[in-house]
Amino acid sequence: MDLHSRRRSGLLRLALTSALLLLASASAATTFQATYRASTYQVTSGDSYASLLAQHQSGALIASVPKTSFENMEPATDAGVVADYSVLFTVDFTSAVSGQYLFQAGADWGRGAVAAVIESGTSVIDEFVTTDDVWWNYDFGNPDVISRTVNITAGNSYTLAWLGFEDCCSGPTSMRFSFEGGAFQALDETNFSAYAAPEPGTGALVALGLALLASRSVRRR
Repeated sequence: MDLHSRRRSGLLRLALTSALLLLASASAATTFQATYRASTYQVTSGDSYASLLAQHQSGALIASVPKTSFENMEPATDAGVVADYSVLFTVDFTSAVSGQYLFQAGADWGRGAVAAVIESGTSVIDEFVTTDDVWWNYDFGNPDVISRTVNITAGNSYTLAWLGFEDCCSGPTSMRFSFEGGAFQALDETNFSAYAAPEPGTGALVALGLALLASRSVRRR
C-alpha cells in the first residue's frame, strides 16, 4: 500500500471511529406511553409493582397510546373508557443529570394504585402501593396525590411507572416533577428533555453514512 492509500485508510478509520463514538454516546429518545386494559381488580396490601403489573397485563387490551405529555390526561379521550379498567403510564429514558427528583401524580384510581421507578429495565429502586380510593380533586396539595422522591444517576436507564385501577366515572390524571427542590414542571417531553439524554444526532448519522460509503470506495480500489 502506497503512502497516499495509507493516509486515506487512516482517515477512514478515524471517521468511522468518530461516528461510532457519537452514536454510542447518544441514547434512544425519551418515550411516554399510556396503556389501558380491562380490569375489575382491587389493589390489596400484599400487592407489589410486579404483582399489579401482572394483573394489568392479564386484562384485555383497550388502547396503547403514545404521549408527549402526562398533563390533563382523560381516559375517555385516550381510550374511550370510563370504568373497570387499569392504566399504566410509563416514561422510559436515560438520565442526563444526576440528582434528586420529586415526581407527583394526581389521579382518579378508585381501586388503588402503585408508583415505581425501575432502573436498567429490571431493578425496582422505588415502589409505593396504595389500596385507597385515590382522587386528587384537581389539587396537587391534596393528600391523595402520589409523591415520590428518587435519586437518579446520569448515564443510567430508567422507567417511571404509575399503574392505577379504576372502578367508575374516571377523572383526569396530571403529573409533574421537580429537580433538586426547584420549581415544579409539568411532566412532558419539552420540560423533561433537559434531564434526559438525547436521541442520536443527525451529524453522527451523516458522518457514519459518509464513512461507510468511503469504506466501500476504498475496498473497490
